[in-house]
Amino acid sequence: MKRSMRVESGFRPLHALRRGAAVVGVAAVALVGFQPAASATTGPKPGATASSTRLNTTASDADTVGTDLTPLCDTPAKGHAACYALRAPGTTARLSAAQTPAGLGPQDIRGAYDLPSDGGAGQTIAIVDAYDNPNAEADLAVYRSQYGLPPCTAANGCFKKVDQRGGSDYPTTSDSWAGEIALDLDMVSATAPRAHIILVETDNDGLDSLAAGVDRAVALGAKYVSNSYGRSGDSDTDQATYGASYDHPGVAVVAASGDNGYGVAFPATLSTVTSVGGTDLVADPTSPRGWSETVWNRGTYAPGSGCATHQPKPAFQKDTGCAGRSVADVSAVADNVAVYSTFGSTGAGWQRYGGTSVATPVIAAVYALAGSPRPGTYPNSYPYATGGTGLTDITGGSNGTCDTAYLCTAGAGYDGPTGLGTPSGLAAFRSGPSGTVSGVVKDAKTGRPVAGATVGTGLDVATTLQDGTYTLNLPAGRVDGLTVTAFGYRTTAPMALDIADGQAVTQDFAMAPLPRVHVRGTVKDGSGHGWPLYARISVDGSPEAPAWTDPVTGAYDITLPENAGYKLDVSSALPGYEPVTRAVTVAARSVTANVAVTADPDAATAIGYTPRRADATETFDSTTSAPAGWTVTNAAGTGNGWQFDDPIQRGNATGGTGSFAVVESDQGPFGPHQDSQLTSSAYDLSDAQSAELTFKTAYTANLTQQHMTVDASADGGKTWENVWGGPKVGGTDDHLTVAVPLRQYAGQRSVRLRFHFVADWGYYWALDDVTLQTRRLEPVSGGLAVGTVRDTATGAGVVGATVVDTRSPDNAAVTAATPDDPAVGDGLYTLFLPHSGRHTLRVTASGYTTLNRTAVARDDQVTREDFRIARHGWNPSP
Repeated sequence: MKRSMRVESGFRPLHALRRGAAVVGVAAVALVGFQPAASATTGPKPGATASSTRLNTTASDADTVGTDLTPLCDTPAKGHAACYALRAPGTTARLSAAQTPAGLGPQDIRGAYDLPSDGGAGQTIAIVDAYDNPNAEADLAVYRSQYGLPPCTAANGCFKKVDQRGGSDYPTTSDSWAGEIALDLDMVSATAPRAHIILVETDNDGLDSLAAGVDRAVALGAKYVSNSYGRSGDSDTDQATYGASYDHPGVAVVAASGDNGYGVAFPATLSTVTSVGGTDLVADPTSPRGWSETVWNRGTYAPGSGCATHQPKPAFQKDTGCAGRSVADVSAVADNVAVYSTFGSTGAGWQRYGGTSVATPVIAAVYALAGSPRPGTYPNSYPYATGGTGLTDITGGSNGTCDTAYLCTAGAGYDGPTGLGTPSGLAAFRSGPSGTVSGVVKDAKTGRPVAGATVGTGLDVATTLQDGTYTLNLPAGRVDGLTVTAFGYRTTAPMALDIADGQAVTQDFAMAPLPRVHVRGTVKDGSGHGWPLYARISVDGSPEAPAWTDPVTGAYDITLPENAGYKLDVSSALPGYEPVTRAVTVAARSVTANVAVTADPDAATAIGYTPRRADATETFDSTTSAPAGWTVTNAAGTGNGWQFDDPIQRGNATGGTGSFAVVESDQGPFGPHQDSQLTSSAYDLSDAQSAELTFKTAYTANLTQQHMTVDASADGGKTWENVWGGPKVGGTDDHLTVAVPLRQYAGQRSVRLRFHFVADWGYYWALDDVTLQTRRLEPVSGGLAVGTVRDTATGAGVVGATVVDTRSPDNAAVTAATPDDPAVGDGLYTLFLPHSGRHTLRVTASGYTTLNRTAVARDDQVTREDFRIARHGWNPSP
């Protein structure tokens, strides 16, 4: 039976057949400051289009990026649950290995919570969600590959997807729950990379189905079950109706506290589950830990908390303001995490997610890292038994107002929104006897504390604070393989310790610094001008502050520990350039590593360049045959392929005009079987730096009975690569313009496109105005003026001053602050000067006297021009 639903979508149309463009980016642009991030900086994706928003967000941006979250799931009907995933605006398509998705990634989560880098081996974590996500395994593979995590597939036995009965009769799809599934899988992978994962997809979001899914997960052997869903409120029938499904001693059953602020939600109210609240986790280089955490609160969204009056208080909970079950138990990050999801209307590639749906699979995975729960025990009791050991107490923020303050406002000790706190290692999430090792890690040569060092055994780890101190909880008994690692130091020799239950052991370490070698070079424009560039250089995996090139010469000089390989992440401070990752191998001698960064032909914002764009558009004017150079190929035994005469008088619903190309499947006498290819003539992209395909389209899609794809070939059709996978959701769409980036084919002399339709009693697909746009940037004659504007009296940089080329009044730059580069100082500007020769530069700033000066521009070179301006009425001392 065919089903269809209306899907609204808007894309930017491109007009047919236009050539050339005005000079853009020649006017000078104010220098943009860079901020440090907890993870590698995120650059723009090559070939991004209007349907692929650029994200340049880092962990430190969480306070600004999380304010516009949208829930994936609507308010549930009676007897049903809603997923708690929230999605931030903005998406970007698949990234290169050298780029980092916006938002927090696995290294951030594991680093913030002192978790092992590759833990989880031998453990199985189950995720229970409603409905089917058919892209779950494929999307998970992209996420894990992007971050260098080991593959987790059905083929290697790591990943398993089942229905709520344990079989493969998967339920119907849901765009909303598909995003929840992707989020849960990614967070488990980020936290416990080597754990096996079972995804249990229940028939629907009914509470009875979800409860059955939990029972199925336990029956399949999972010791850790994540449930990122709920129903608001606390009912007196919850325990009797569903409680048994969430009551599995020896299994860590984990549930989200909800996203609606103060107030409880089921099943997090049950006394047999670990209820998980949420925090806002933000990189904070000024704090000893390197991170700050407060209660997650984004407008109308915040973690649930409160007192469940219909559920008994577990014996391990000692708070006195609630006679029943208090929510939550523990918490974890609930905002600004990177997720890869492609299914349905919510799936558009890399996105940022939030909600207690983030925190819940993280906590489930932390339990898995800590080891199998002791049989017969309830793992939600473990964090209460340690007296705070293994937890970071969250003391700031709230999720609303309430009569009993601690149930909605964070403070010292237990509170509702964050429970006992967030993980600090694994001690709070394991059962059994344990002891504590603490001490100081110092530089053996200078005696200074070493911050950011990792002390641990591989499974249990702690990170030293700014003063070099650490505290590590370890299972009682003999501990082998205790080492300390830190960037720039030799790893200490493994040592063994005997530790008794409750014992506190002091163990200090002195680390020998590794010899360092200079890595020097220059960063230059690589798109034609070749001028030096002011750029930020960070070393992948290094906690040390990034280096900056000289803004006039482009030169840099950094030192790195010898006998190792590194990746230099290079980002131009001038807009419009693409980031570059340069690998270097450091031996015992200095290394020269020059870097050329290229201007982005898709963004076309780099100063000194003119974008050139040319469109080749096919409008399908003929109604009797394919256009010249185009072919229609129908597979043997099939017919009714691509036609151009509107055979059933459907009309052009693509948004184009006149005749169009269409393939029909469901109206007799044409159906029902099609396998038809519409192949384009050859496009010459040899002179292009990038390219984009757009086409106007209309269709009715059925994901099981009809497949619509676009492929490209650069070898005359011998091999094809899929470039558009068709719609992700069934239903009808029309007047739609699809944009497909084709940068990977730039430079190819002959590229063909193939529109491939395969159906078994499907619907139809119509096309019009197929346009291939080529893009390139051409350098404009001229050079750069770079310098600072300073106050004559104080020597301080003047931020916000305007530097204008009087020959080109529209050519102006505004001075900027450079807080991360003290060597340069504030008041820095970069100005493009078109054409070589003399220019008069005028400097103005509020409260200052205008200054004019002659500067000489040289093609493709940088001229240093510093200015000192005086305040109105200022006179030098006699």
